[in-house]
Amino acid sequence: MNNKVLIVSFSFEQEPEAFQALKDGGLDPVLLAEKDREGFTEDDLLDYWNKMEEKPSGILMGADIQLGRKFAEGAEGLKYISLNCAGYDHLDLPAFCGKGITVCNVPRQNFDAVADLAWGLILSVMRKIVEGDRNIRSGKWCDGVARGIAVSRKTMGIIGFGAIGQAVAKRGIGFDMDVIYNDLFENQEASEKYNAKFVDRETLFKEADIIISTCPLTEDTHHLINRDSIALMKKSAVVINSSRGGIVDAQAVYEAVRDGKIAGAGLDVFEEEPLYESPLFGLDNVVLTPHMGGLADREIHNVAMQSAYHMVSLLKGETTGTELKGE
Repeated sequence: MNNKVLIVSFSFEQEPEAFQALKDGGLDPVLLAEKDREGFTEDDLLDYWNKMEEKPSGILMGADIQLGRKFAEGAEGLKYISLNCAGYDHLDLPAFCGKGITVCNVPRQNFDAVADLAWGLILSVMRKIVEGDRNIRSGKWCDGVARGIAVSRKTMGIIGFGAIGQAVAKRGIGFDMDVIYNDLFENQEASEKYNAKFVDRETLFKEADIIISTCPLTEDTHHLINRDSIALMKKSAVVINSSRGGIVDAQAVYEAVRDGKIAGAGLDVFEEEPLYESPLFGLDNVVLTPHMGGLADREIHNVAMQSAYHMVSLLKGETTGTELKGE
């Protein structure tokens, strides 16, 4: 086993201190830059790996390439993956763990940044900020004044009440909102802290003015926002997704906004990324951002440093405390 580490993360490559942390730990980082891997798939990355004369012992990566059993079985010499992010649904975890490859992530580092972005989407959609900006740039003024939706004193429905969901709820207090949430179980302490009420999903969809997904992508949450759940929503409801693209059926959301079944949507994540074409592009009351929820300066730096420290620890034979299980 050598000390070489392949870097496959756009946000990490912007952090020179994190690179230095790898070097200070005795590692030899090799960068596969974003500009050199545009559109890379699992097959492309495996082909790149196989062409490397000296195979790295580890990969430090983000969440922009889906890796499965083919890579786990074909990446000769791979022992460790340090994720420069919290999410790991882009990896076939059982396949990697089954090959004895250790995978760790960086949890609970960027939840404030994701919550901030979610609130940016809420305000942008409901107060039509993006539309207003576009109108004034095109020479409109009174013609371009968009009638928005009041944000304060609304009911916010949060799906997934972990660190991000609670951070979203915390910000809702300042807007005098009623907060309801759904999760696998009721969190009594968090309910009291944020004056939030645990409800079933059907109640959340029916009662919330703002439905926001902050939960992980699982079999249970895949396409949780779909035609059936949208049919339960108010026509004035707004859908926000800042967690994982697969939680929302984008076609169903497009049809619902187009047909006036809901008032709008704000989406930061998509089932297929990068997103270059979508019928959503043609809707004024939909705001789209390129999976940038966690990409705030402080959080990018902190996550990069932590993922670097994790990789150093792994190659020293130490544990990180964030190793993931492939169950």
